[in-house]
Amino acid sequence: MGQGQSVLSKRIERAEKTGVLALSESGLEAVPDKLFTVSNLRSLNLASNKLLKLSPRVAQFKHLTSLTLDHNKLKALPEDICSLVKLELLSASHNSLAALPYALGSLKRLKKLMVSKNVIAELPHSIQNLTSLAILDLSHNVIDEVPAGFGALSSLVEMRLEQNRIRSIPATLGKLQRLKDLDLRGNEGVKALPEELLRDTALQHLQVDAHLLGTDGVLAEMPGRDAYLARRKARIDKELHGKAEGGDVEFHQ
Repeated sequence: MGQGQSVLSKRIERAEKTGVLALSESGLEAVPDKLFTVSNLRSLNLASNKLLKLSPRVAQFKHLTSLTLDHNKLKALPEDICSLVKLELLSASHNSLAALPYALGSLKRLKKLMVSKNVIAELPHSIQNLTSLAILDLSHNVIDEVPAGFGALSSLVEMRLEQNRIRSIPATLGKLQRLKDLDLRGNEGVKALPEELLRDTALQHLQVDAHLLGTDGVLAEMPGRDAYLARRKARIDKELHGKAEGGDVEFHQ
């Protein structure tokens, strides 16, 4: 048995006891068959390999809560992963994904979806069913429309949409009462922001392109601006207080 195979066997043996398996940077071109002997896997990290596809057999890991697939060569994710109903983290950034699984919304416990730097153009309708989702990163794709259904993502706190081809922002985002952090940079087609987004959410940190900023570098005059700026000021005051207490402070738009 080669040294690589020996290391792999030891990690899989350990995973049988811990439920955690990290095989990042292992030079894998396919998911090893031995991996599927682990019965109680909770966390699987296959980042930074050479995977061209993910075996649908991953669906057998019914206890999986974390799946990391960043920095591979994946062009698609199997629909089978949508049966992993305990999944809380799905990260597949830096791949070649053109779409997300149709039944993605079945992952009702999903809290973090990270799929930046792919070639995703459209999003499945079912994504609006991810009501536990707190962090959504769709940055650096080729998305041209934000679905109105995003307004149903009631747990969303942070959303990254920068560097896409988005032309407008739906007013339904105003329903995201927990949303605090939104990045829209690199979407030059966005010429205005809905009043509901600025007025009715908890938005405190908004990043937009220069054409949406005033001469003072702050958000330009538009409906809902005052409500947003009041929350922004409260955040900055809190950060200044933290600095006065000896912490670090960063200022954002």
